[in-house]
Amino acid sequence: MIPLIVAVTGGSASGKSTFAEALRRHLAPYDVRLIGEDEYYGDHADEPGFDPLRFNFDDVTAHDHDLMAEHLRKLKAGKPVHAPLYDFLTHRRLGQTREIKPADVIIVEGIHVLADPKLRELYDFSIFVDAPADIRLARRLLRDVRERGRSVESVVTQYLRTVRPMHQAHTEPGKAIADMVANNDAAAASPELEALSPSFDRLAAPAAAKIRDLLEARK
Repeated sequence: MIPLIVAVTGGSASGKSTFAEALRRHLAPYDVRLIGEDEYYGDHADEPGFDPLRFNFDDVTAHDHDLMAEHLRKLKAGKPVHAPLYDFLTHRRLGQTREIKPADVIIVEGIHVLADPKLRELYDFSIFVDAPADIRLARRLLRDVRERGRSVESVVTQYLRTVRPMHQAHTEPGKAIADMVANNDAAAASPELEALSPSFDRLAAPAAAKIRDLLEARK
């Protein structure tokens, strides 16, 4: 069976990753692989004059979509790929890679996965995870301070300078072209989205049912 490729997008800290994990649980016993767009950040730290406080990580060009599209095409052809691994503390790709083998379903998750035409043409189904902007900001602030060693001031400055305008320019338009919109009301219940598995299971159920229908139609 040719892998079914599913895109999951939405704003930063909207719950995309947790939604994608819930999809994977729903789709068992189908074999499902997850690919994060963040793995495909370019190796920008080696560029002359690179300043992580001023670099626009939220622009589409910050990601290596050419490599990502190449890998998705290979997976569709039944070939394994070696995805890059990215270090958010050093802003560099690591020396090692992650092998991804073809599967029944490949879920691609990220803020720009619907913003690039060469990626969009590879998807069989797409979902936009919609969460309120103030909740997304609060969750991004907590995540970046706890997990990425950022200061509160740097996170807020980055949000105002690049995250918000880039979301409006590149991510939000995906809501109009996605095959399905999942309204993430659970995002307002707790900053710890990973602790809300039952809520995300309910949120992902309609998308999982549609994906199952697409898989069955291929048999």
